[in-house]
Amino acid sequence: MSSKRIAIIGAGIAGLSAALDLLKAGHQVTL
Repeated sequence: MSSKRIAIIGAGIAGLSAALDLLKAGHQVTL
């Protein structure tokens, strides 16, 4: 899978959890 740049709007529990999973998958995440 190719790395993607992802922005997460709203850093609540769900947003932080999603960011962590995406980072572990090798994507670049911005909160």
